[in-house]
Amino acid sequence: MPEFRYHRMTENDFGWKRPHTGRLGIGSGYVSEQGFGHEDWNFAGDVWDDGRYHLYLRMPPKREDLNKTFSVVFGLHTKLGAMIVGFAENVRYTQANLTDQIWDRRAREVKALEEDGQLGPRYRGQSIQKIKKALIDERGIYNVSISPADLHVMEQPTLISPTAYRVSTPLYRILPMTAKEYTAVTGAASDADITNAADFDHDSSFPEGAQVERLHRARERSRTLVKRAKEAFLQTHGTLHCEACGMVPSEHFKDSSLAGKVIEAHHNVPISNAAHSGATNVTELSMLCPSCHRAIHSIRPWLSVAELRDRLQR
Repeated sequence: MPEFRYHRMTENDFGWKRPHTGRLGIGSGYVSEQGFGHEDWNFAGDVWDDGRYHLYLRMPPKREDLNKTFSVVFGLHTKLGAMIVGFAENVRYTQANLTDQIWDRRAREVKALEEDGQLGPRYRGQSIQKIKKALIDERGIYNVSISPADLHVMEQPTLISPTAYRVSTPLYRILPMTAKEYTAVTGAASDADITNAADFDHDSSFPEGAQVERLHRARERSRTLVKRAKEAFLQTHGTLHCEACGMVPSEHFKDSSLAGKVIEAHHNVPISNAAHSGATNVTELSMLCPSCHRAIHSIRPWLSVAELRDRLQR
């Protein structure tokens, strides 16, 4: 009979598939000193030489847990509350190794952080081969072994209802769960995935990261909210146009039937921003054409609509 656990993930803008930038010097500990955390590759899908995924947990297992089987919920802490980003079943604590090709790729991904000034002294100035050797030397900390079929990554982060499970501490610890709590949390998240999966653009190139970006766009795609925002914009401005480049679809495409189409609603405060309150009203949405909408999500640092408009007018 498995035991059940909850474990907090550190923030990552790329869906925990490659190293996150922007954490160097923030807070304390390994991540703030080196610019990346080993769990940045937790959902990368890298298969080790035993045919399983090996994930990093900030809190290592206890000695008495080494021969047990677990089911684990991976959580993300946000201003909105604790969210589930994935879960795994039949988890064991074992170690293995990766192929040279994967170690090479991981070393290059760490080296790329140096170009953004996001690499700490342990790896800064080192060749890719030396970084690769350091990563291989650290492979023992990937202590969670999971079959690829047993790792489930959510299409979008889903809030964990306190009635289903209350996270007792924001610290990076392995927290106990009951079988009932685990089923409640993963069941609700899976239902949300099925409901929302068809509405997401899986070809999106937004660098904000698959998990956060999908939640952000889900909010933007609330039909009622978008409808009300567009109606308010039309009442104020008379036309539905792009607030960045000024494009009016009916004029640009010489087709009057496009007067109320093409323009998209953009959420001015990204869901990953600590300033986001969790509630949204029509005044927090701006109107953008698809090109400007894609650009504003792709440019870093994140631009406001006014900043994008100023850039286009230079």
